[in-house]
Amino acid sequence: MRLFVNPFAPRDRRPSPAETAGSHTEGDRQALRERVKQGVRKVLAPGEDAVISVSELACGEDGCPDVETVIGIHEAGAPARRLRLHMPLAAVGLADIAAAAEDARRTADKDRSA
Repeated sequence: MRLFVNPFAPRDRRPSPAETAGSHTEGDRQALRERVKQGVRKVLAPGEDAVISVSELACGEDGCPDVETVIGIHEAGAPARRLRLHMPLAAVGLADIAAAAEDARRTADKDRSA
């Protein structure tokens, strides 16, 4: 016999990024965001006019780490790109950005061929 799982039952609340940020001040978080933006420019080489946004968000999906970093890349005349890294902002490195970009490219290619 299978157990009934109530889909409307409350789930454990995940902490917000502010709660998990530890001792990072707003200035520290801004410096981390700038470091990641520079990493995106170095790894992906978007145009000079590209707008890059970096956010650290609480991930609400099952099986997802508590915090994820989302990078948005907006260039004139091109569709916006979004990279999701399942790690806190402080842990993001150049290799992580490159891997997330490759994953996003593969997913886009798969969607186009379907």
